[in-house]
Amino acid sequence: MSPKRRKLWKEEVMKAAIISVRNKIMGLQRASNTFNVPKYTLKDKVNNKEEDVDKLVKTKLGIKPVLPFELEDSLVSYCLEME
Repeated sequence: MSPKRRKLWKEEVMKAAIISVRNKIMGLQRASNTFNVPKYTLKDKVNNKEEDVDKLVKTKLGIKPVLPFELEDSLVSYCLEME
């Protein structure tokens, strides 16, 4: 079984594709082909309610953490102090 290929696109390219679709310069399929980004990933990002395109593009892959990073860091620090 081959390994999964994930996020092979560059952030700047995806950002340009999202902007071109949202501003109705191109359709979804044409933008996907022009910018060489996955069609369904582009569709998900275009349909997202988030206004800030930079936040959309910089989202991390995988399961979202249960605890915020700040809380996790403070818990680790607390546990290390207890030792």
